[in-house]
Amino acid sequence: MRQQRWGKVKVIGLVLLTYVFAKFQGGFASWFLFYCSLVFLVYEALAYALLFSTLEVVRLVDRNRLRDGDDVIVTIRLRRRIWFPLGWNMVMEPLPDRLAGVYEPHRQLIFPWFKREVEFRYVIPNLPRGYYRLGDCVVSGGDFFGFMERRKAFALSDEFLVYPSLQKVERWVLGDGSFSGNVHVSHRRSDDVAAVRGVREYQRGDRLSQIHWRATARGTGLKTKEFEHQAMNQAMFFLDVEKASYQKLPDSLFETAVKLTASLIACANRNQYHYGLVYKQAERVSIAPGLSHGHFLTVFDQLARVMPQGTDSFARVVGREALEQPPGVTLIVVTPSVQKELLGRLIALAQKGRRLQLFLVYAEPVLSPEQKKALQLLSTVKVSCTSIHIDDREWKRIGGA
Repeated sequence: MRQQRWGKVKVIGLVLLTYVFAKFQGGFASWFLFYCSLVFLVYEALAYALLFSTLEVVRLVDRNRLRDGDDVIVTIRLRRRIWFPLGWNMVMEPLPDRLAGVYEPHRQLIFPWFKREVEFRYVIPNLPRGYYRLGDCVVSGGDFFGFMERRKAFALSDEFLVYPSLQKVERWVLGDGSFSGNVHVSHRRSDDVAAVRGVREYQRGDRLSQIHWRATARGTGLKTKEFEHQAMNQAMFFLDVEKASYQKLPDSLFETAVKLTASLIACANRNQYHYGLVYKQAERVSIAPGLSHGHFLTVFDQLARVMPQGTDSFARVVGREALEQPPGVTLIVVTPSVQKELLGRLIALAQKGRRLQLFLVYAEPVLSPEQKKALQLLSTVKVSCTSIHIDDREWKRIGGA
């Protein structure tokens, strides 16, 4: 503001000075200087008025869904509707809140001169999992001579998600072995009319023999028979996001829990089994079991956003949400802590005949005696327990007996 105010004073002072000089001195040279200063004044006035009034700023992000560790390329395009020679522009791009202090905000000095459109790119490297938002773009500009400088924030908003990285799970034994890595189950109960337990919406890949023609004839779209083995091959994931569970533990432990959940879900999706996700952060997130490309993106969108900031007890979340799941659904619990309350909830569910798998992520070199005792107690009630260390690099065979 100070430079802008003094710039106006200097320009006006220059015109007044040349006018006074021409009045007292007279002659061609004196008046020539005065008219030149008038031209200079007109240019400064036009540059001030047209600097931002004709400027459009466009931001483009090359992808809105990335994988943990990927780089994002951001393109900034400055376009002017009216041609006019201007001096310079300084573009300052903001950083998402999660990256503040990690990288410096990007600054780019541009000399547009006689160009109506200028474009540049920059890279935000090695992004960790999460949700990111790029806010307003701040553009500064001035004339050739340094008498005038202005700044304006252009209201832009761009969002992108960084999905957790995956490890390939080649064999995941789920209870009766239905997640064995084979797409087709060994039995043919789907051909038995008595095995039909309900109907659901038609999904791409369903066989013609599975279509429920009577339900379809009611005019609500194609319906597919849902068989008993399909219900057995459904899994609901319970991810522990309670803040207290991760206190005094490495930050990467939660990332391990999310990465494990994502890898198991990718395995389920690859083997064409239905899966869902439940967690309670600030708000309850409950995604019913499903199987489609859109469902996969919906689940992974939540896995990209989730953070260990929940305030509700994870044990109560499991106990409450498990009651809403059909008996045939296998409950998958991913947590870094098996406290007494959660242990009691899992034992009670197992005694009611619910199929359960517990994945315990830990950061210590070995499991504590309390953790080992809890896992042994759960195993006695037929809860499948698997411990995953934070530094484990291969999860090819996990779960089951």
